[in-house]
Order: sequence, then structure tokens, then C-alpha cells
Amino acid sequence: MNFGKAVNSALIKKYATFKGRACRAEWWYFLLFSVLVTLGATIIVGFFTFGSLDIEYLSTLNEDQAAQYTLESDFGKALSWTSIAIGLALFLPSFAVTVRRLQDLDASYFWALPYLVAGLIGLWISFFPSATVSMIRLDALSNIIFIIYCIAFFRRGSFDDNRFGSDPLETQ
Repeated sequence: MNFGKAVNSALIKKYATFKGRACRAEWWYFLLFSVLVTLGATIIVGFFTFGSLDIEYLSTLNEDQAAQYTLESDFGKALSWTSIAIGLALFLPSFAVTVRRLQDLDASYFWALPYLVAGLIGLWISFFPSATVSMIRLDALSNIIFIIYCIAFFRRGSFDDNRFGSDPLETQ
């Protein structure tokens, strides 16, 4: 499965399909697509809103004040709203492809609950950005959960049919 087929499968054909299986390539290419879309949108929005920051004033603030000033500026608000829009648009297909990837590994969809919690934490932080220690730790927890899934998804799925369907590599 190539990049285009994986994105088409995860984003269009199986947008909210939780049945069946997803091969490694589908999950990893969809992750790459999500990162590229987020990066591209962030660069574009940042380019047009960075001028709203007063760099001279920002340089006089300590670290906590600078973080708070940046979050409350037009730049911070625009990046926050961009993050929310992309997060909401990609949340359901990301969760669906993750459930199908777990089923390819012959794992129950219940194992997707930590991934769901990590995604909801990410959306929460997008809606309510803060530089407090508790929010930073919550974001770190979300990232650790995501890293664990990335490591688990390096493994190839079941070679034969399993309780969730046939091998996705054979049906292409």
C-alpha cells in the first residue's frame, strides 16, 4: 500500500469504519499525512500571524510570562484554532485506523481506549492551552501513550485470517 492508497483508505473509504483490519502501511502513512497536514497548516498560519507578537516586549518577560503572552496573542490563538480544526477533522479517522490496526494485531478494540484518552487529552489542551505544570505533564502523558502505540505498531499483523477478518495485505 502506498501513501495515496493509505490516505484514501483511512480518510475517505473507511473514515469511520471500525471493522476489519489495517496493515502497518495504512496506519503509518496516515500518521505521516496527519503530521504533514498539521505542519503545513501551522507554518501557513504562523507566517501570517507571527507579526502580532511584540518581540521587544517579549524579550523583557520571564519564561512563564512569555509563554502566557504568546498563548494570549493573536499568534497563539490562531495556532490554537488551527490545532483544534485539524484535531477534530482527523480525530475519528485516526481512531478508526488505530482500532483496525489493533485488530490486525489480533488485539481487542478495548486496547484503543488509552489511544482515545491520549487523543482527547490532546484536544483538551488545544481548546484550553496553558503553560502550567499540570498541563505540561498531561501533554507528556499523552505523548508517552502515543509513543507506546507507535512502538507496538511496528509489529506485523496476523499472517492468516483472525477473528477480525482476512489479512489486509492479501486483499489488496
